[in-house]
Amino acid sequence: MQRQRFLFAALGLLTLWRWALLPTLELAPDEALAVFCVKHGEIGSFREMGPLVPLLAKLGMMIGGSTEFGVRFFAPLLALVASLAVWRLMRGLFDAQIAGWAVVIINVLPAVNLAAVTLTPATVVFTFVPLTAWYLRIALLHAQPLHWAWWAAAACVAGTVLAQPPALGVMAAMALVFALPERLRHHLHGSGFVVIASAWLLAVIYWLCVQGGIVWPEWRLLPNLLRWVVLASPLLLMFFVLAARLAFERATLLSLRSMPPAILLPLAAVDLMYGPRDRWPDMGGAVWMLFAAMLLAHRGAVLGGIASADKISLRTIAIVLAALQSAFLLQTDLPRTLGLTWRFSRQTAAASDYTHFFTADPSRSMRGWKESAKLVAAVQQQTHGDESWFVLANDWPLAVELDHYLGQTEPVKSLADDLSLFAGRSAIFVTDDPAAVAPPDSIKSHFERCEVLSVARVMHAGNEVRWLKIFACHDYRAPDL
Repeated sequence: MQRQRFLFAALGLLTLWRWALLPTLELAPDEALAVFCVKHGEIGSFREMGPLVPLLAKLGMMIGGSTEFGVRFFAPLLALVASLAVWRLMRGLFDAQIAGWAVVIINVLPAVNLAAVTLTPATVVFTFVPLTAWYLRIALLHAQPLHWAWWAAAACVAGTVLAQPPALGVMAAMALVFALPERLRHHLHGSGFVVIASAWLLAVIYWLCVQGGIVWPEWRLLPNLLRWVVLASPLLLMFFVLAARLAFERATLLSLRSMPPAILLPLAAVDLMYGPRDRWPDMGGAVWMLFAAMLLAHRGAVLGGIASADKISLRTIAIVLAALQSAFLLQTDLPRTLGLTWRFSRQTAAASDYTHFFTADPSRSMRGWKESAKLVAAVQQQTHGDESWFVLANDWPLAVELDHYLGQTEPVKSLADDLSLFAGRSAIFVTDDPAAVAPPDSIKSHFERCEVLSVARVMHAGNEVRWLKIFACHDYRAPDL
């Protein structure tokens, strides 16, 4: 009991520490997009994410203002809820000791710590999926066909769709929970599973109606394996594989205790195939690591043939290394602060450039946006005159970042937006494409003339973050219909 009290106290202190970290990093593009949707009334648009993320950003901004702290206010709280859900699930399936170790492993995972200090779809998914598993356990323990826990699980599944659609892996995991163990297969025809499947289907239909279709990302295997090493730490990842292999050997003979491996398998498969499409720091597909940590906590407690002292040593080494890796990912300036030379490489669009993986700053997407906005604001002041200017960016991540940090009322547009309402106006075109020497032809052809205003290199900690090239594009002419 004393250990559990210490665990809960540690979770409280960890939540306070995560709150303190919120203002230390600039908003990532996904977070800035959530703010953009709030600011310009597009919360329900499903633009690159579900509406639940902008809604949480809006509630947080009502508490903490339009700052990094306000936007991310609920992230540490959601991580705390996820930890408590894991503890309740594992205590019910096994015992309090195993549940405690599961919570400890989860909270040193780099993927979890990243989700706990940023507001992305990953933050919501990392909370809803373990909550769903906990509610399923409650529902299965009761004989009532439509117990309230079935409805709660259904709401959580629908919530994952509204955060990171279409949540195919989550729904497949729910089906495998009942299909894998022989004793639970009859529930696939029960009213409780129908409620969950119906809630998921309704949420997906709503998403398809708003989104208008599905765009399947390209699968790249090797970069994703490297990504798993970053998000789980190498030693824990090896332990995850060993624990999962042992767990699946008897999964069909178990009932409720087969839940962690049943949920892990489809989530890991989907993340392996499509995880590389996730932008840093959104790693929602890595939610399978929570259930791998549960399996590891269980196998570490019951596995025989290893002396207790060796178990403690391995456990300590793995946890310390994962914690250090989490600290590095959250504050990538630490090596330079310690006097270590580490130059990260320039931006590249080549996903197959594996050397870039080892030299790139993982948090570069949260660096240099304020400085970039200052450069654009300075150009805006120089161009004040008779012409009416609007800001146009080469892609949506740059557009939403400039929109947030410029703080202007008129939205910053991207090339994918409809510009017909801006006919007759001039644009300040901003691009962070290193190879760009002029605005793209698709845009340049609709302006009377274009000229270079500024070329600037945005730096952080003595390293190049991005090049900004700013052009003046005069007198926009809408394309003929």
